[in-house]
Amino acid sequence: MATAIRRTVELVLMLAGLLALPVAWMHYRDAESKRAAEPPPSVRTLDDFRKWRPHFDQAIKLETRGMVYYLIFGEKARLLASGPSGYVFDARGTLVGWILDTGDATYWRISADSGARYSAIGAGRIVINPASSGDQKN
Repeated sequence: MATAIRRTVELVLMLAGLLALPVAWMHYRDAESKRAAEPPPSVRTLDDFRKWRPHFDQAIKLETRGMVYYLIFGEKARLLASGPSGYVFDARGTLVGWILDTGDATYWRISADSGARYSAIGAGRIVINPASSGDQKN
């Protein structure tokens, strides 16, 4: 009886170990992808971003509460991501922050406004006026 219990426990532990391997691999890959998607500290403006990731061109212009933001989509930053990573800039071209998975996260509170207007724009077509205040629209 004790031998049967011991063999059952061994079998369950082996199966658990086999299931843990893919989960550990996914965790490792996600961490690697996140490091690749996270902007380095030197990226503070849209110009810095364009130098760092010149090939990202899909973007959204978001107008809400008299403010303008730009969300530039990047690559998927997780193995099972429901959307690409995203980088948010204000009207002056300052990096506001970044989102690991735009499919999981809303575009922070700026998109929660029911009156927000969205329009697709190529990232290369974003024109920033450094002298503009945050209240002006581009």
